[in-house]
Amino acid sequence: MKVLITGWEGFIGRNALRILSDSFDMIPYEGDIREFKISEYYGAVLHLAALAGVRKSWLDPEEYWDVNVKGSMQVFSECDRLNLRCIYASSSSIYEWWQNPYATSKKAMEELAPKYSVGMRFHTVYGPDSRPDMFYDMMLNNKIEYLTDHKRDWTHIEDVVSAIKIILTDTRISCKLDIGSGDPVSVIDVANAYGYRDVPIKEVFGERQETHADISILKSYGWEPKFNILEEAKNARYSYSAV
Repeated sequence: MKVLITGWEGFIGRNALRILSDSFDMIPYEGDIREFKISEYYGAVLHLAALAGVRKSWLDPEEYWDVNVKGSMQVFSECDRLNLRCIYASSSSIYEWWQNPYATSKKAMEELAPKYSVGMRFHTVYGPDSRPDMFYDMMLNNKIEYLTDHKRDWTHIEDVVSAIKIILTDTRISCKLDIGSGDPVSVIDVANAYGYRDVPIKEVFGERQETHADISILKSYGWEPKFNILEEAKNARYSYSAV
């Protein structure tokens, strides 16, 4: 099956393109999604392009709206026009969509998505080669200056891609669903597991206190997460200190 993928240069997109190419004919979309146009048939459009990052969204909320909402509207419009199945990246942030511009843009995108599309609500995706501004990457590179008292549903990138594979394969799935571990762990416990001690705790405005994925829909289609961030830490060979 031919699958057109947007956002293939991002963290999730790179891994999806690499791993899923063994099972599908993955075609990277070249260009700005705000000008998204296609003229041929695909088995599905995997729409992963977006501006990501809760904290960054406060710096330029208009740009986040322009890309995540208006750009996605263009993708959705083309999928509707050509009657293509659309599988798009949403976020766990939508559960408290009013807290920051990023969450608001993702909630609006969901409301505008085609009726029979699939909205994937990713929960705190981590893994090798993640974005430099993400907590996991900063932690591995000894760049953590403070921690928060939040709990997060940490989801390994390979679990994310295996979930996407099931969604692409099973056309019965046409809903919004969570992709996560289903087992939240505090940021402090993760940092401690990776060797961080005596790091200051800071209160951060505009973020959810806890995320907890409901993975019952995906489990009903045979998917199970294989990774646990605390188990991953046991095999790590790192030693950290507060900056």
